[in-house]
Amino acid sequence: MADIFNGLVIYQRPHKETDLMVKILTREFGKRMFYVRHGKAKHYQYAADIQPLTSAKYEGTINKSGLSFINDVKESHLPRIFLEDVEKNAYMTYILGLIDAAYVDNQPIPQWFDLAQTAEDKMVAGFDAQALANYFEIHLLPDFGIQLEWQACVVCGQTTGPMDFSEKYHGVLCQNHWSVDEYRMQMDPKALHVLQQLARVELKQIHSLDLKPATKREMARLLDKLYEEQVGVQLRAKGFIHDLHKWDQRLAQRKDKSQRTD
Repeated sequence: MADIFNGLVIYQRPHKETDLMVKILTREFGKRMFYVRHGKAKHYQYAADIQPLTSAKYEGTINKSGLSFINDVKESHLPRIFLEDVEKNAYMTYILGLIDAAYVDNQPIPQWFDLAQTAEDKMVAGFDAQALANYFEIHLLPDFGIQLEWQACVVCGQTTGPMDFSEKYHGVLCQNHWSVDEYRMQMDPKALHVLQQLARVELKQIHSLDLKPATKREMARLLDKLYEEQVGVQLRAKGFIHDLHKWDQRLAQRKDKSQRTD
């Protein structure tokens, strides 16, 4: 009997001359690798339904071990924004990559499927792509074995007043205890406050978030450091995002220089 399941395509890889290996986050069965015979062929009927970031309802064979198979596609949708906006595509790819890195295959994780689907919907609606990725970075840290205190000073429990983040103490420090870590992050207060907010709320409760570029850079500075030095996960999509931002900065500098010389 065939299985019917909901899926979000994480990625696809070439296999042999005409075949594909397609990694899909399914709601019912967790992350699964599917073998798609002749998936690279010009006339493969489901080519559009197995593109990365596609959301679909599939029918197929889910095997307890080894590869699974797709027999039919009931419905599918790839939001146009992911074809038109390189940055949003990269951030959504990164979100799915984080989930892929945090969990073993074949383990049902419906809560993360639902969150990824919510993130995709919010991105389509115009929500800030980096903030969505930051949300996943924060909430996946425990699944990577990293427990952090975002809300209260790790020394005294203070929850109000100026705060900073300490890698050494795995959480925030109130102003009275900044001296215990001379290498604290010296975070911009606005950026740290946004991260604290992201850490305490459910994704569906966040309806809008207007962030300045400087605030987003500060948020990324902390989370990038945590993932590079404590988690040890380096995904290709994140490297692409870094390169994209560097290119944007170069273009902005050239534009500024050009305006000054005019």
